[in-house]
Amino acid sequence: MKETEVKPSLRISHIVHGRESRGNRVYYLVDPKGQGTLSAVPETVVLRRWRQRRFDGYRFYGTRLSATIWRAVSKALGQNAKQLCSMSLAELTQAIARKRPALRQAFLALPAPEALHTLFAVCGPSRLQAILNKHLSAAHAGLSGVPDLFVYAIHLTTGKPAIARFVEVKKPEEPVSQVQLDEIAFLNGLGLHARVLRLKERASTLK
Repeated sequence: MKETEVKPSLRISHIVHGRESRGNRVYYLVDPKGQGTLSAVPETVVLRRWRQRRFDGYRFYGTRLSATIWRAVSKALGQNAKQLCSMSLAELTQAIARKRPALRQAFLALPAPEALHTLFAVCGPSRLQAILNKHLSAAHAGLSGVPDLFVYAIHLTTGKPAIARFVEVKKPEEPVSQVQLDEIAFLNGLGLHARVLRLKERASTLK
């Protein structure tokens, strides 16, 4: 897969302003026009802009994904995708709460139960099982490639996810690793929607 291939639309601005370095992290203004003072790391900028989207009948949500999310799912909830997808939000919340100490001890973390429940619903049993099988296999040990974000929209009438995207966020000159490109191609091959979103800095704001 090439980064330049056709990508699923996000309909948010990829233009960023006010680059600021803090230690080894880069921050940009969250506002797409460079207004205000609220700044964040690139992944959070994209996440906030997605959540601010407005479209009649929908509400937009999203979460950051850790590189070890599928290991955390396995440790807390098991590896049977059919069972995972059949869990109610309440069941999922209770199960995660019970396993939280063990996750902390293993330095693993999961998204909020609502986001994880939606992630399972979007993937469905067969695709979720394929993802788990890949990431928990011996061949994939030491690798990740998990995109930075899972963003989605909920239809307010049905309460079900209607739009969902996996997004790898990159600064203008930041390379995309082969394992990240492979993961995006893998997710797209499953019929999910994954892409790289490369930010573009306005020259007048560069420091």
